[in-house]
Amino acid sequence: MKIFTHYGLLLLLTGLCSIPLHATQGDFLTASSLFTQMDADKDGVIKPDEINKQSMLSNEFNNVDRNSDGVLDPLEFEIFIVKTNI
Repeated sequence: MKIFTHYGLLLLLTGLCSIPLHATQGDFLTASSLFTQMDADKDGVIKPDEINKQSMLSNEFNNVDRNSDGVLDPLEFEIFIVKTNI
């Protein structure tokens, strides 16, 4: 699983969601922890209304939602992160 530094995630989070990042320079976030932060209602999936509408993820939502169930599960989200090389 790819690990992101604070600075790389700052750019990512600015585009993906409006959740503030409360991390220090030495902290690391994984795709899994980013998914958890974006899952605002903590139901285990990311719904379109949990994503910043101007983000790359919002624009690609239908392509990322591989099983077309209207939500992103952790695996779909991780595939997106890896494929976009974020």
